[in-house]
This record gives sequence, structure tokens and C-alpha cells, in this order.
Amino acid sequence: MVKYRRGEAFIDILNAHGVDKIFINSGGDVVDVQSDVALARVEGRKAPQLVLCLDESVAASAAYGHYMVTGKPQVIMVHSELGTLQLGGNMQNLHWGRVPALILAGYQPSEGSRTAWDGKPYDQGGILRGSVKYDRCLKGDEDFHEAFNEALRVARTEPTGPVYLSFPMPYMKGEIDKPEALPPILPPQSLPAPDRETLEKMADILLAAKNPMLVSGNAGRYPENVEKLVSLAETLCAMTLTGYSWMNFPSGHPLCLGIEQIGGSRKEDAGYGDADAILVIDYAMPYVSSAPMPKAEAKILHIDVDPLTSGRALWRRGADIFMKADAREAIPALTRILKDKITPEKKAELDERFRRVAAANEGARKGWVEAAAGLSARDPISPDYLFHCVNQLIGEDAIFVNHTLGHCASVTEQILRTKPGTWFGCPSGMIGWATGAALGAASAAPGKLVVTAMTDGGFVWGCPTSTYWTAANYGFPFLTIICNNDGYGAIRDIHPEFRREAPPSEGFIAETGTNFRPDYAMIARGAGAYGRTVTKPGEVRPALEEALEAVRGGRPAVLDVYIPEKS
Repeated sequence: MVKYRRGEAFIDILNAHGVDKIFINSGGDVVDVQSDVALARVEGRKAPQLVLCLDESVAASAAYGHYMVTGKPQVIMVHSELGTLQLGGNMQNLHWGRVPALILAGYQPSEGSRTAWDGKPYDQGGILRGSVKYDRCLKGDEDFHEAFNEALRVARTEPTGPVYLSFPMPYMKGEIDKPEALPPILPPQSLPAPDRETLEKMADILLAAKNPMLVSGNAGRYPENVEKLVSLAETLCAMTLTGYSWMNFPSGHPLCLGIEQIGGSRKEDAGYGDADAILVIDYAMPYVSSAPMPKAEAKILHIDVDPLTSGRALWRRGADIFMKADAREAIPALTRILKDKITPEKKAELDERFRRVAAANEGARKGWVEAAAGLSARDPISPDYLFHCVNQLIGEDAIFVNHTLGHCASVTEQILRTKPGTWFGCPSGMIGWATGAALGAASAAPGKLVVTAMTDGGFVWGCPTSTYWTAANYGFPFLTIICNNDGYGAIRDIHPEFRREAPPSEGFIAETGTNFRPDYAMIARGAGAYGRTVTKPGEVRPALEEALEAVRGGRPAVLDVYIPEKS
């Protein structure tokens, strides 16, 4: 029988699963796959593109960003247990973000020096076990195609998520029998069909409510759900909150309360205070919660692919009715039931609610825009004005990647997103996510404008040298906007006493400002990007226009905008 290398077989498997990028941080265990991929591409055979990232955390975030745009399973390759450890907090982002990623790393066969503290063999898979759906240590006697197809099937099964495979160092160099035809790809496990009786109960509760509310955090993972949510909201004439992590609902729609705010929220109740019935679809509580609790008497109706909502209970209470189902099926099914139940009298009542909710939402949006425009001369720069200008310049097709905290309200109120796949936010607390995620989004959407906003801490933790080197090297341009508050704002704002001036000798807690402000624009330029520091309001719009021109010309760009206080 014809033999071929496992690396070649691996390429066949990835091609069959639609994988078009491998985000890689190289090592001796990875180089054999690199060689096979490079050879295949040189010879004109189909193979994923290798994207070299100089830091493993950037590889993980880039894979996340690529998934956000494409919806395809991702592959991340790192070097042994050291590379695995370097993934760090990004594993929580992949976990909470439900990213179907196959993570691969070699391992060194256990020897006397390769033991844990308890004397047992070092358990490399244990590094990630709390954040992956599945981990497996390959030995060489398993069916190669079955092992990888099963790992990818688990990753793609709802709730989707990362999986981890490790293999002995010479594993990928070895040969296996080449099948005459590739084994069929097993589909992911299917979810139960929406239960008609449960949907009927939900519909009755929603129609009886005076102020029903819809909330979705992750349904927009599947772009077709956006139109379905709009139809559901318009049928019920319900106020709707679109979650922070995905574009689930057009933020300019008359029924939209806006984009969920975390951390620096300015919304008093985000709509929850008025709601007497809340339909929650594919939603997990944000990692920095800002909205108040719904009323105790409010009915909570929950449709999700994950009965544990990724381990976070909703508002510290269970749902009154929960149904595990695919939102792509459940949303239109519920809409049809509602339409069948709506009488002419009820329709008149719903139309009146639509007018009331629309007037309130449109008034709020108009107020946000007018207030921001009126701050064009305020010094220091107003974050509202900054993102008001961004919104005017980027257009409705741009992809916006957001990981702001203290300035989250300014971003969510000023950036209008109306199309599926044009808004993404981080579901977890690994703050260095945004630069890598924007890199991955740019790699998945050539020719499309990608813009990301983050804190100055997020820029530092995002490994900018690695990120912008990769962006410049592969031609994956995007615009980065740093909201630079010149200090540890997250700590400074916890207790007023932390805001006082203090010499460095008093330590970190007192020292929450910075005595030295790094030149982030120079760091960007050193890694191949355009970089500019913005300190005055009159510089905002010209700097944005110049940076966007650089991005559209194929060069990544960074604007370091000095915003010392929240607004």
C-alpha cells in the first residue's frame, strides 16, 4: 500500500474541514508540518496558509478573530508544553467565546527529569484541561484520520469550543498508509429540535407581558440569525439588547436598546428595569457585568445550546423556562407561533408598543450623537467625540473589534453596526485579545476595513511587536485605536484613595498612574506599522483619516489617543 507522511495526511484532513489558515509558533515538533505545508503550496497543491506569530498568545487571538469572520474551525500549533503554557489566559477567551479550535503541540517522552512534583509523569494535557472540551495524547498506534476527525468533530459540536492534541516529537515525520479515499467527515452531534410545547408556553408569556425584552449575546455567530432576530423582535414589538460579543441585532434598529455595555456602563438599567418577561437567546453574562438585575417578578425564558451558559448563571438565578436548541431553528419557530397567536386587537397593542419603544430608542441615539459632536473642542479629548468621528469615517461594512472597558459606553453608543459580522467583542478577561483578534479578522477578510479599539493595557498585553510584525509581514492591515488613560484605570477607579499622588516607593496599589508614558506609536512603527500619538481634539479627525489611508494602502496602523479620564 502507498505510504505518505502524517504531515501530508494532516493537510488532507484540514482541507476537508475547510481550514484555510494555521496560526503557528514554531518549534522542533512543528517544523515537519511546516515543511509539508510549504512543499504543498510550492507545488500548487491545496494546503492551508501558515501564519507565523512570534508569540503564542497572538496565535490564539488571531485564530479567534479568523473564526469570528469565517465561522470555520481553526488550527493553532505551538511548541510542546512551553508553547502550551504560553497560550495562558487566551484559553479562557477561546473557551467562553465558543471557538472551535484544534490546538496541537508535541511532547517529549517522559523521562526521569520529566516528572511532576508528585513524581508522576508530567501531564501536558492538564495545562489546558479546564478550558478545552477534549484533550488526547497521541501515541502512534491510533488511526490517524480518525483521531483528527474526531477532535475536530468535538470542537464543532455545540457548544463549540477548543480541543487539544499532543503527540511525541517525531510523530508527524512518520509515515502511514495512504487511503484510496479519505474517510467521511462525521457531522457534529446535532441538538434536539425545538420543543413545540415549550415554545407555546414561551409565546404565551411573551404576549401577556407589558414590556417584553429580547437579549442575545452569541446568536450572531451564525449571520443568518440576525435577520431572524429582527423578525422575532418586530413580531413581538419587543425592546432588544444586542450583546457585547457579537453583532446579533442592528444597533440602529428602532427596537434596539443598543449594544450591551460592560465595565464603564452609563446605562441605568439597560432596559432590564422595565422588562416583565425576558427572552434570552444564546447568552452568557459578560465577564465584567454592569447591568442591574431584572425585577424579581420578571419571567426569564432561555434558549441556548449550552444549559450551563458556559458556567455562568443568568443574573444569579435560573430560568423559569429553559430549552436547549439551535437558535437558527428555535427563533423562526417561535416567531411563527407568535404570529399565529396575535389577534387584531393584540396587533394594535403591539403597534403602539413599537411606536413607544422606537421613539425612546431613537431619542436616546440622537442624544448620544449630538452630545458627542458638541465635544469636538474639549481638551482633553472626549472618547465620545473620538468614536463619533470613527463612526463617521469607517462605513457600515467595516469590521469593528472592541475590547474597551472604561470607555465601553463611548464605543457602544457611537459605533453604529447594522450588518452581520461587523461587530465583535471579547467574552472573557484576557485583556490582550483585541490586537490579535483584529489581525485574525484582517487575515480572513482581505480588502475589508478592520478597526479595533482597546485600552493601553490591552495594547501592551497584546504583544504588539509580534502582532504588527505578522500583520506587516503577511499584509493583514488593520487600524488600532488605543484609549490611553495614562494609568491603571481599572485599579485606580476601585477606591478613591488609589487616585492620590504617590511616589513609586509606595508600591503598585498607590501607584496607579504612570510616571513614564511609553511611546506606543514608536513601538508600532518599529514593528512595521504606521504609528501616531494624538493628544489634542483638533488632531482626532486628521489623524484618523491619515491612519485609515495607511490601512487602505495595505499597512497596519496604530493611533495612541490620550484620554486621561473617562467621559
